[in-house]
Amino acid sequence: MIKFFRKLRWSSLSRKRIPKYLLYATGEILLVVIGILIALQVNDWNENLKNDNKEQLILKDLHLEFQKNKEKLQSVIQHHQEIVDATTQVLNLVGQPEAAILQHNIDSLLYITIDHYDFSPNESAISELISSGKLNLITSDNLRLLIFEWVSAVEEKTEGYETMDEMSQTLTLPYITKNGSMKDIDQFGIVKIGHSKFEAVNYKLFKEREFENHMDNQVWGVTNYLLKLKRLEIIINDIVRFTNTETPTQK
Repeated sequence: MIKFFRKLRWSSLSRKRIPKYLLYATGEILLVVIGILIALQVNDWNENLKNDNKEQLILKDLHLEFQKNKEKLQSVIQHHQEIVDATTQVLNLVGQPEAAILQHNIDSLLYITIDHYDFSPNESAISELISSGKLNLITSDNLRLLIFEWVSAVEEKTEGYETMDEMSQTLTLPYITKNGSMKDIDQFGIVKIGHSKFEAVNYKLFKEREFENHMDNQVWGVTNYLLKLKRLEIIINDIVRFTNTETPTQK
């Protein structure tokens, strides 16, 4: 087509037909411009297709990662809710008559009150997404916002756990170690070496105001930690929903 315009152009010049030459020259330029625009459009289309494919892979990785985190988190939440329930039961027994206290397996209850652990989510996919700068490949504004909220919520969760653990390690456990029997308590955990050969004394803790204060601090710390975990649960549920490639992604 361009050769055709060139022949017409030279023919017009040879015949001194300047207006026609300009017309043909303009047509030639338009063809070149149109060709460039088409090439750019095809390139953009190919690039968008590549980005769409990359986004789908990212969504699948995030979906799988957060599905697993959801299952793990639900287990951690249930465990710490049991700690709250056991600690509440201990607090209700504090100050009760000795006979009422001994009707319960207080060593088992005490073990549950101190048996906390941290929720450590798998963040390989989300960390790679952020560090690689691929976050802009996610077209959903809501999902990008959820990812930032997740990072912030994990930091708050860690602070909540550290607060709870510090109170337990520096206050509750030293008090029980000094005034009670850790061996009697530990037999309900992973260390199963039987009762202490000394006189059972843990029931006496329930007569002390200081013990009540420690248990109150304990239940506050665990409850505070649970609130952080439940915020994570809400975010996880939303991320799982937004990364479900089988349903339309909400923007």
